[in-house]
Amino acid sequence: MMKLLKRLFAHFRKDEYPDCLKINGRSKLPTTAFKPTDKLYHAYNNEDLDENDDIKLETVRFPDFSCNWNRFSEPIHVRYRKNGLKTDGCYSFTVEIARYKSIATPVHDPDPDEDNSYPNYSHVEIRQLLVGETVHFEPPKKRYSRSKKQKSTRLEYRQNLLSKINYELPPE
Repeated sequence: MMKLLKRLFAHFRKDEYPDCLKINGRSKLPTTAFKPTDKLYHAYNNEDLDENDDIKLETVRFPDFSCNWNRFSEPIHVRYRKNGLKTDGCYSFTVEIARYKSIATPVHDPDPDEDNSYPNYSHVEIRQLLVGETVHFEPPKKRYSRSKKQKSTRLEYRQNLLSKINYELPPE
């Protein structure tokens, strides 16, 4: 019964689904296509906020941090994803910030979605780089090191990101 309701809801949302998010045969772009000033949008909700209404550090998942690319999306489009809510807010940061100290880089990763209810051409993942890799290298998904050095580097990365975000859309 729940699957049926989800499919019905997805059917009604298709009428309002933004055309810019549909893949429509467009190819994936290389990491060199990102401009330092491009914005990356990420959804958040009220539970992601601390007592000062700032994003909590532990809510920033890194590596493999999903975002939408402003070249193909607007802040409100973070609500159009499989687990998105109409009440989600959006914050942004630039590609330059995502590439902080060459710790990570954005990778264009269009998401066709299994049943094509929520295709997302603007989907980007912030992926971790290893020492010696440039920001134009495309790291693989799910690369994760448990070393203490990498753990402290990821913490520094997340702290820097949060210190530079812009709130685009408040959660409702």
